Amino acid sequence: MKNPTSLPDFSPVSHSTVHEKVYDRIRDALVAGKMLPGQRIVIRELASALGTSMMPVREALRRLEAENALVATSGGTLTVPILSPIDYEELCLIRVALESKAAAEAATRITPRELDKLERVLVALEDASDHRDLETALRLNRAFHHLVYVAARRALLLRMIESLWLRVGPQLSYVVRSDIYGGIAIRSDDHPHRQVLAALRSGNGRAASSGIARDIRRAEKVIVAHLLEEAKQQKIAAK
Repeated sequence: MKNPTSLPDFSPVSHSTVHEKVYDRIRDALVAGKMLPGQRIVIRELASALGTSMMPVREALRRLEAENALVATSGGTLTVPILSPIDYEELCLIRVALESKAAAEAATRITPRELDKLERVLVALEDASDHRDLETALRLNRAFHHLVYVAARRALLLRMIESLWLRVGPQLSYVVRSDIYGGIAIRSDDHPHRQVLAALRSGNGRAASSGIARDIRRAEKVIVAHLLEEAKQQKIAAK
């Protein structure tokens, strides 16, 4: 057999490929809460961490600023936004509307294989929470929600939810890492995650929707209280 001497007919890698990958990596980091509220974005450092030039990083940051995932200070520096209590309440209002709808849709479309995977993720999430492994708990909490919303088979709805999580991720991560939340998934049959799983197994869209709403509201109560306390302390310090 002769050794091949010519390469396959590869399509040239487009300029946009690197740009999209950089955008996706930064976006994923925000959703994962790896970038925290108030964190200053330094383009040179980010480009170095991603192993790329500054141009695709600049373009990605411009896109994320347009999505309100990043904000510019008066000096022009981009930062991860620090949400006010009112901002976070509004964000949760929209989340409840969209994510509850996705859960209801998922109840009629989720497959047995997806249900089994969802349960495995939930068990691992509860284990991580029991052991105070916050990094793992945060990752698995995102995975649990994402699996539910993917099962809805509504691409546009999923994209809208993911855009909201660009702002949710940093705030939720900050509060959980600050050990204020008291356990992201306490093991209990009454926990909203368990309600969602049971509802999806029985095809009960209304109960699945209610469980997701409970989960969002449960976190909202803790986070808004924390934001209000921080605002109060800042006013005292400013006097």
